[in-house]
Amino acid sequence: MEQAAAHHLMLLRHIGSDVFPPDADAERAYTARAWARGKGTAASSGEARQIGAIHKSADRTTELRRITAPTLVIHGDRDLMVAPSGGRATARAIAGARFVQVPGLRHHIAPGIAASLATMIADHAAAGREVAR
Repeated sequence: MEQAAAHHLMLLRHIGSDVFPPDADAERAYTARAWARGKGTAASSGEARQIGAIHKSADRTTELRRITAPTLVIHGDRDLMVAPSGGRATARAIAGARFVQVPGLRHHIAPGIAASLATMIADHAAAGREVAR
């Protein structure tokens, strides 16, 4: 488990942001929960499956165009895992989607940005409820 936590923290040094740094203690606790849930070394198999699915996936623009729900696409301007152009392309493919680019955000939701993201999502959901009335 200690090795898994060290690996996770090392990964966050790459995909995390200096603007919104991770909380090392919270990340260690997250790793411990994942380790317990995954029964040890299988805890990281989900990551491997996700990366495999990404590599095997094709262009999803056609499927995205079928989305009719109000859509909010939030993307960090410094994401090293998914280029910001991917977020913009997703928003362009969904009619009426709103794109929000967060300065300084990479590919990790750290404590310093979590509340702002939650507010954006809650505001978006509330606006959707108003439209539905």
